[in-house]
Amino acid sequence: MRKYGIAALAGLLTATAAWADGFEEMQSQVKEFTLDNGLKFLVVERPDSPVFSFTTYVDAGGVDEVHGVTGIAHMFEHMAFKGTPTIGTKDHAAEMKALEKVDAAWAAYEKELDKEYDADAIKLDELMAAFKAAQKEAQEFVVSNEFTKILEKNGVQGLNASTGLDRTWYYYSLPSNRLELWARLEGDRMTNPVLREFYVERDVVIEERRFGESSPTGRLFEDMITGAFVAHPYGTGVIGYAADLERITRQDAWEFFDKHYVASNMNVVVVGDIKVGEVRKLAEKYFSGVRSGEDPLRVRTTEPEHKTQIRMIREEDSQPIYAVGWHIPGRNHPKWYAYELLGDVMATGRSSRMYTRLVKEDQVCSQIFGGVGFPGNKYPNMMVLAGFASSDSDPYQVESVVLEEIKRIVTEGITEEELEKVKTMNKAAFVRSVRSNQGLANQLALYQGMLGDWRRLFRSLDDLESITVEDVQEAARAVLKKENSVVAMIVKPEDAES
Repeated sequence: MRKYGIAALAGLLTATAAWADGFEEMQSQVKEFTLDNGLKFLVVERPDSPVFSFTTYVDAGGVDEVHGVTGIAHMFEHMAFKGTPTIGTKDHAAEMKALEKVDAAWAAYEKELDKEYDADAIKLDELMAAFKAAQKEAQEFVVSNEFTKILEKNGVQGLNASTGLDRTWYYYSLPSNRLELWARLEGDRMTNPVLREFYVERDVVIEERRFGESSPTGRLFEDMITGAFVAHPYGTGVIGYAADLERITRQDAWEFFDKHYVASNMNVVVVGDIKVGEVRKLAEKYFSGVRSGEDPLRVRTTEPEHKTQIRMIREEDSQPIYAVGWHIPGRNHPKWYAYELLGDVMATGRSSRMYTRLVKEDQVCSQIFGGVGFPGNKYPNMMVLAGFASSDSDPYQVESVVLEEIKRIVTEGITEEELEKVKTMNKAAFVRSVRSNQGLANQLALYQGMLGDWRRLFRSLDDLESITVEDVQEAARAVLKKENSVVAMIVKPEDAES
């Protein structure tokens, strides 16, 4: 984040305040309706240009998986682009029979594999060959990437999806005259996924996992998450354990879909040059088949209070890193913004406390970053700070300086000037995030899906503004404690403390 002078900050604040007034009035422009199956739609008519954007939000992510089937939320997101009974296949009926053979071949291989030390190596090779042959047969019916190609031919922009620990969402933009095409495609894949090429895509995800494991930084932060969340499923991560990925099946994906991709657990937001009446008509035509069902329970497990600091040291011939995290409440906490602003004062931007001290003054770090919401924020999560040690320092020196600054924040608090600066930065970032059709769709979907009410979006700036320096200091005193922290380091072998 760039460093702002007083005049620049004042101008930014004025512009942001002016836009915020109009933003609060936008609430009346949000129209909502709910289909008979329980699927909620939010629609905002913005006739500025002949395009529209949408977000399909599913209130399910990595935290909603079960032991032994980690990574399935991310896998299903991949599957959602593989098409439906009418898209992505040359012969759906024949393909279904071929996919049944694939599933049966994999089940036979797993049955022998489950014998562990008694498994017959020769038989395993034969069963794997049969599985690959079945995959090859099924692949003959696939029209590769047809779903994506149809959208590309019709002017799609920003076609993507994302799976996090807290949620999964799908989004893109199209010309306004392609609204029915969107409704048909999106409604069909949320109603009738086929899960073709499942095991092919599973191999892709396994490679993603291996790539992450090849990075010292990736390994360090995986260690940190695992140490920070010993009970709560945040400790599992999004991509899943390698051993689970090697064994998950199409049936696992179907079970995840049947449980979580139900209408009451989803919402769809459409923003742009469209009419709410037309969206509703198309929604009833193409989305009424989305499964109805009970809204899955929230995660019940809570992370127990940590009574002592957790420390993890990796000795590697890599760039030394110091990272520390503190447990904080989840996004629904009434004073959430106190924690978010505290994290910004500490580590966001070149004028933050830690950047000023660690990089500019003491020069023990070449780069730092930090903030809240690690690794998610729907549930109690972490505020983190991480820094890459400079060439003539080590993580222990970084830690010493960090602890000095933490003590100052806890005992002295922050200044009104610091608070106003980070409030202004947050307001400006928020305004930028909702100016575009896609940005507004994403935010409305997030507030509806995670926090249960899209209207809270329009109170968020007031909630942010209400935070005082006393609130921030109270938050600091509550969480910036040694026993509430998790420390992770990469140190050179020669620098490791005995």
